[in-house]
Amino acid sequence: MTKLKSNHIDDFDFQKYARLNDSQLEDQAAEDNLTSFNSWMLPQIAHYYGSWKLVWKNNLIDPVATARANITTDYAVGLWRVVTKLKRSSLVKSQLDPQFASYSALVPIILAGAKKYQGVEYSQWNIEKDCPLIDQNLCDAMCYELSESQLEDGMLPGEICYGLGSKRLLELRDIGLTIKSGPRKGTRQSPTSAWCLRGMQNTEFATMPKLVATMLTQIWVAHPSLRTQYMVLDPNNWDVLPEPLVSAAIFSSEGKAPTSSFDANKLPWLVEGSLA
Repeated sequence: MTKLKSNHIDDFDFQKYARLNDSQLEDQAAEDNLTSFNSWMLPQIAHYYGSWKLVWKNNLIDPVATARANITTDYAVGLWRVVTKLKRSSLVKSQLDPQFASYSALVPIILAGAKKYQGVEYSQWNIEKDCPLIDQNLCDAMCYELSESQLEDGMLPGEICYGLGSKRLLELRDIGLTIKSGPRKGTRQSPTSAWCLRGMQNTEFATMPKLVATMLTQIWVAHPSLRTQYMVLDPNNWDVLPEPLVSAAIFSSEGKAPTSSFDANKLPWLVEGSLA
């Protein structure tokens, strides 16, 4: 476990994360016991991103230009990789803990820092697929667009919940939370117990990113008892707190994410050159 001079992110060696591939990132986070520093590290990370200089173009914040303006050192690259490439469960010990829910996988941490300290709404960013400032799972959900066949089925692209009513969303939630095998087969998990729905192959959620279903059916940290203003809870409107599907209730538990290769010399905001 890493020994620090102080409880301040300036004294944490984030630069060593700058050149690691995704699997090495996970190993390093485990070796450093990164989650043990949550109480002081996560708020300081949010404050760090809240101090960024934002680059505006055509009345929206340009994520690539903003990254280029702020991510200029190995330290900044390493921290960027920690908040966008590391599995969120490797950074946040318990995303269901109300103290840390605002750093969960439904939160774009860099954008959340700007929202908290500069009052910038998520809708003020020009977010497109593969945005370098948002982890890929969340970005996929935020940028999800309906296919032609879904539109033919009557699901509307700009309508909240893609045209699915609360009754159908609750039905889909029940299907996805019902245990399909083993000694507990047929029983249903509580809405906060799983980060995504399972067995949705023949439903409206079949081709949607998993976090879209998580948001729309209000499970896991999207549940009204856990959600916060820094989460993206509606893929059509990133800043709204949707009406609860059912009246408030209290439950509990946790989740997971993917990996890919990394070339330290191909940062998405650099046209040429390598790390300093």
